[in-house]
Amino acid sequence: MKRFVYLTLIMVALTTNGFPPHALAGNAVQDTAHSPDREEKSAEKGASTEEQPAGEGAAKPKTSKENSSAATGADSAAERKDEPKEPEVLKVEGVFEAVQAWELIHDLDQIQTLEIEKILPHGTVVTKGQTVVWFDAESIDKKIATAEIELKLAELAAADDQFSYDQFLETQKLDRDAAERARHQARQNYDNYVKVDREQTIANAKFSLKNSQYYLENAQEELTQLTQMYEEDDLTEESEEIVMKRAKQAVESAEFNLENAKVRTSRIMDQTVPQRDKTEDADLAKAEMAYQKAMHELTSSKQQRDLKRKQAATELAEKSENFETLLQQRKEIVMKSPGDGIVMHGELTRGALGAKPSSIEAGSKISQDQVIATIVNPDRLRVRLELSETQLAQVVPDAKCVVKPNSLPDTAFNGIVARTDKVPFAAKKFDAEVKLKGKIDDSIVPTMTCSVEFTK
Repeated sequence: MKRFVYLTLIMVALTTNGFPPHALAGNAVQDTAHSPDREEKSAEKGASTEEQPAGEGAAKPKTSKENSSAATGADSAAERKDEPKEPEVLKVEGVFEAVQAWELIHDLDQIQTLEIEKILPHGTVVTKGQTVVWFDAESIDKKIATAEIELKLAELAAADDQFSYDQFLETQKLDRDAAERARHQARQNYDNYVKVDREQTIANAKFSLKNSQYYLENAQEELTQLTQMYEEDDLTEESEEIVMKRAKQAVESAEFNLENAKVRTSRIMDQTVPQRDKTEDADLAKAEMAYQKAMHELTSSKQQRDLKRKQAATELAEKSENFETLLQQRKEIVMKSPGDGIVMHGELTRGALGAKPSSIEAGSKISQDQVIATIVNPDRLRVRLELSETQLAQVVPDAKCVVKPNSLPDTAFNGIVARTDKVPFAAKKFDAEVKLKGKIDDSIVPTMTCSVEFTK
């Protein structure tokens, strides 16, 4: 059956090229039938076909044109099936970035804000050492004048503090001597009491009591003698009465004094001496505490004063250093290019300019650590890419690619991926870098865009 179909197709193709059908049929039969049986069967089949009447349900024979179209369609399908598929290409937008670039940053720590007096236009080609930015010096000069006055005031304050400190040291010496004298006096008083006064007080009390007893005994003895004398009538009665009266009063006085002496002695022994013992102990302890407190306060006061002086000296040194730095930075009111390149106003982000032009111009206020301009060297370029997560699988280090500048669509450069970051710099965005091979067209400058193609 397959041979029959192939034979039919060949006949149709030859017919369209001008060959007679019977010749084609004869040749086809000769080519395809190699036995008498096949010829007889073929003849019988042809005769039966001619004798069959043409009815409504009979199949109509195809024309040569229809057979030719069918053959052509089959051949085209076969050719398309055999053709190789075109490779898939991943395109990523990139930016040409200078391998060598310098940022001009306001890093004068003594001057918080600067005003630009003049700046070279954006895109200016400069050489190493050429001035790019000029600052207004008036505000700097005012700051220098203020800093100089503050420094002089600080120096005067330091001199006054030195004089006060000298007096402070002398006062501390006097206070220390006074505290030591007070402690020494307290110790001496305590020693005097313990070693002398206490025993002497007790001895005096006992002696006073004993003396009162002696006085009473003497008075009683004298009264006894007088009584014996008067009984012998040695004196007149009037004299007797006077003397006896006085003697009795002396005895009474002696008895009274003795009782007082006993009470006084008892109090001295039982109350005065013990209380004095405690008082002397307390006075000595207080004196020792007062001395320790005085020494502590003197030491602490000196340490505090020394620390304050050290702090003041540090602040004075800082003021002096800042003033000298300010004078030095006054000389840096211009910014020069560190190398050859092109001036780009503002800061570049991964080699690209911002969506809007930089607002930096003459009269602009520049804050500390702000990037004023970027000098890019166009001699050596590379390409920075911004990849999505799905592109990381194909854009890998050492992957080859083709770089086509958007400004020169008919120009292409070969490149190779130098690195790809594994950590995104923003949500679902990864940084990558492509190293270019060969010479780059001079019309391409940093910050221009391109298309980078990766073939799977």
